[in-house]
Amino acid sequence: MSVSRKGVRKNHRTEKAGERRPIITLLTDFGHQDPFVGIMKGVILGLCPTAALVDLCHETAAYDVLGGSFLLHSAVRFFPAGTIHVAVVDPGVGGPRRPILVQIDDHLFVAPDNGLLSYPMSSGTVRSVRVITAREYLLEQVSASFHGRDVFAPVAGHLAAGVPPERFGPEVTDAVRLAIPRTSLDPAGALTGQVVWIDRFGNCITNIRREDVEAFAPGASCTVRVLLDGRSLGGIVQFFGEAGPGGRGAIIGSTGHLELFSHQGNLARQWAIAPGGAVRLEVGA
Repeated sequence: MSVSRKGVRKNHRTEKAGERRPIITLLTDFGHQDPFVGIMKGVILGLCPTAALVDLCHETAAYDVLGGSFLLHSAVRFFPAGTIHVAVVDPGVGGPRRPILVQIDDHLFVAPDNGLLSYPMSSGTVRSVRVITAREYLLEQVSASFHGRDVFAPVAGHLAAGVPPERFGPEVTDAVRLAIPRTSLDPAGALTGQVVWIDRFGNCITNIRREDVEAFAPGASCTVRVLLDGRSLGGIVQFFGEAGPGGRGAIIGSTGHLELFSHQGNLARQWAIAPGGAVRLEVGA
């Protein structure tokens, strides 16, 4: 192990024949206008040149911690065991919030302790949560505004190069968890939920899961009516085109959640929908 000019100890890991490259995913709200994401990749590759870097998303709405958590959760299950996930949606950067390293099932997560890991922690088995305190695994100078570069990227690089998680800091049990929106039945027997994410096509992804719909309206004889912010959207269809040109409706989308859409249109823009929009399902014979 050697020390770079920046003061980061480099692990010179070489890839052996048949050895799988360590995988690191990146999710941020940094966008692509600035070089922030590229700089993080440079730090990681300087520590572990064999790392395979995967951009999950860098267009999470600025400061939207819970939205970023949902997106992270929707992607994790498609990656192999041992993947390192770096998530940086960090409105409290430079403040008292802690950097943490979390093992959930067979994946490692490096993130600020601000609730960004709420969705993954609620759906998986949390094996350990560590506060990152070992300064030798950070950049020599830690800025007040770019912990993605100075803290989270170098930690991920060292992990990928083989440094075990226990070297980064002590375990804690009080990681921040934000309240995750849940579905419920109202007094009239309708299933209620809300919009939790809007994708680039204007589709409104809700917190109503496939299994929620199946339990609420079992059997092919049930007809479900979907309302969004009190306006009738139509029913649940099998695919977008079934609604017809310009038609609106709902499908079970790729995340396994109910998505509300305007076929080849932008429902969120047409109806001025934002995350938190009220969704209501009514059933009839």
